[in-house]
Amino acid sequence: MNNQMNTTDLAISLEVNQTPQKAFKAINNVAEWWTEIEGQSKKLDDVFTVRFGAVFITHKVVDLVPYKKVAWLVTGSSEKNWIDTKICFDISVAGDSTKLKFTHLGMVPELKDYDDCLKGWTKFVKENLPRLIAKTTVTMDEIFERFKALAAAERWFDLQDDLFASNVKSIDPPQSPYMGFAEGKAAVRKKGKDFVAKVEEFHGAKTSEPVIGGNYIAVGRDMDITAQGFGRIQINEIMLYEVKDGEVVSEQFFY
Repeated sequence: MNNQMNTTDLAISLEVNQTPQKAFKAINNVAEWWTEIEGQSKKLDDVFTVRFGAVFITHKVVDLVPYKKVAWLVTGSSEKNWIDTKICFDISVAGDSTKLKFTHLGMVPELKDYDDCLKGWTKFVKENLPRLIAKTTVTMDEIFERFKALAAAERWFDLQDDLFASNVKSIDPPQSPYMGFAEGKAAVRKKGKDFVAKVEEFHGAKTSEPVIGGNYIAVGRDMDITAQGFGRIQINEIMLYEVKDGEVVSEQFFY
């Protein structure tokens, strides 16, 4: 975790060493980091109410982008300054970490509730939420479903962002002329981007249906490219991903 900042709207930023997938799942588990709720909070258009004594706040889930964003609109409250404000969580990757930006849109310093809200949100968002993210369990099936969707769409960098551990390892065959070894989420991303930057012409690619075995996911991929320094090449590879504690901890390429 790190810095907190105020803008026109109440805002808090922090970083965690877990994946966006874990962060997204934890945020939607409202009762475990904020307070007990009435209703549901995990799907678009869900409505839920929280209560603090005589105070109640009712929210509608108005934005839900898996592993990227959560937003709730306050549709009713005993605290009039809360009505029509919006509570947003933006999730992104920063280096080896996951960055969370919390914004309470419409909750501004001029309102009498602002100081109390800042104090409360600081406790819930900067203290309770990171603890929940750290202990959130992501199943192998959940990882596999996300992996399949991103692999089918050839969204390999999104796959790294959403599923890779902060200390992930990327391993190519010994003496590979194309790529080598990298460790850490940022270094692994750079490794991939450096290779993509060498591609002068893309002639086609084909990706097999991923398969799961134990704590591994395997997928085949054939590429036909013209790359700087290599000319036209065909790479036929098996990509093997190891999963541990709900995160991808290594990717290994065989070609």
